[in-house]
Amino acid sequence: MLAARSQADLDKLAAELHGQHGTQSITVPADLTQEASADGVVKKAVETFGRIDVLINSAGASQGGLFWDIADKIWQESFDLKVMGTIRMMRAVLPIMIAQKYGRIVNIVGNTGLQPSPRLLPGAAANAALLAVTRGVGEEAAPHGVSINAVNPGPTKTERWDTLMNRLAQSSGRTIADVEKDYTSQIPLGKLAEPADIAALIVFLASDRAANMIGTSVTADGGWTKAIG
Repeated sequence: MLAARSQADLDKLAAELHGQHGTQSITVPADLTQEASADGVVKKAVETFGRIDVLINSAGASQGGLFWDIADKIWQESFDLKVMGTIRMMRAVLPIMIAQKYGRIVNIVGNTGLQPSPRLLPGAAANAALLAVTRGVGEEAAPHGVSINAVNPGPTKTERWDTLMNRLAQSSGRTIADVEKDYTSQIPLGKLAEPADIAALIVFLASDRAANMIGTSVTADGGWTKAIG
């Protein structure tokens, strides 16, 4: 089941998955900034499949910029979708997973939650909040057979990244290439991650191979984060 705000984007992705893998996807348009939307997504999933084994939370893009130029609205939007959207989906599926004594939840967070970038602070703050929630709820759910973990991607070659680079370039009066170089030059691997690199980790954490991992965040950023642990 695929859920996002745009039905057109959902239809496009469902078609791509079917063409590449023969996958039959159910699509549900939902705005997770609205409290009732998560319950609607979960209700549809249970009606369709009878149970929910895996939840992947991957929602929310935050606008960057100079701290003193970022309005309250930007901070609020960042938390409304990324933090509260993830919390709402987890809250909606956990009673089902606990009742069936099995479940896997993977939250796509971001390495700025561990290593904040001065120009990406709304997203960094949201990511830090999600890491705390992942750890805390992970401990609460573990005795019920539910594993909750997170993936912290670094810069990854997606449309979201392109949009962010464009915004930062416009706000700073620099070229997109120069802004992007500021980030890639800090990555020991020397390049952006491909979406498939991150997907491989998500698949692992959603599988029974990761059954002994609880509340863990796995960073995949080409060595950008300077930390031990």
